[in-house]
Amino acid sequence: MQVLFVCTGNTCRSPMAAALMKQELKGTSVRVSSKGLFALDGEKASKGSIEALKKRGLNLELEQHKAQQITAKVLEDSDLILTMTTSHKDYLQRHFSETANKIYTLKEFVGEEGDITDPYGGSLADYERTASEIERLVKMAAIIIKRKMQMVLKVALGSDHGGFELKEEVRKYFDENGIEYEDFGCFSQESVDYPDIAFSVAESVAKGEYPVGILICGTGIGMSIAANKVPGIRAALVGDVYSAKMAREHNDSNILVLGGRVTGKNLALYIVETFLKTDFAGGRHAGRLKKISSHESC
Repeated sequence: MQVLFVCTGNTCRSPMAAALMKQELKGTSVRVSSKGLFALDGEKASKGSIEALKKRGLNLELEQHKAQQITAKVLEDSDLILTMTTSHKDYLQRHFSETANKIYTLKEFVGEEGDITDPYGGSLADYERTASEIERLVKMAAIIIKRKMQMVLKVALGSDHGGFELKEEVRKYFDENGIEYEDFGCFSQESVDYPDIAFSVAESVAKGEYPVGILICGTGIGMSIAANKVPGIRAALVGDVYSAKMAREHNDSNILVLGGRVTGKNLALYIVETFLKTDFAGGRHAGRLKKISSHESC
């Protein structure tokens, strides 16, 4: 994955953001760089930026920095483009429309509004304020990026008697495709109470023991109602592939719910595949999810 930060001259904000992000994503395969809309190629990072990152141990990174102007090729090769201001974003989307869907302001990407102030020509205190703000935002962005990169290592899987047959098909699919899972039951078509299974799976996902879960009952309605009673759970009852994609991409759903008596096997497996392969888009959707999370604690 390639992350690109963009500001105006590539001497202050974007190189600071890139240096801070490299530190946050150290040990991952993510590559981080920075460019400027109107950069003078080869220009050094500003002294204020170097000093602001000195106490963070990143001054050497900026001392070696040389500004570079943005190009269409750089944008094309980048997977995520984060700008410092809305005007930077608008400029890129206007002049490089083919990459518009992967351009966000840094604040927008983490669910906030506004721009990052340009400290150019200001005092060291101005640079420090900007560096601190960028550092805070970068830490938040790094969490989102790591989650987008995260492979689903293990799925928490559960059903009641009404979803047992479809659960067995999902198990078979997992076994054939090398997807690790934990089966929380039930283990036969003998009648059980769906809330017990739903709570077991949902609580394990909420605790972080599993990245995602899959629950199946007759219609999926009971399981989704029960699972969503657990704080931190965003269980989505899905009956089509598009909704499976949107549940992850826009809603960051962490539990997929299926109806074993209303969804055919082939469609259900396609839904499962799509759900597990889709990443959360972040951006404006992150801000909306923060509103949901804040309401949980009311």
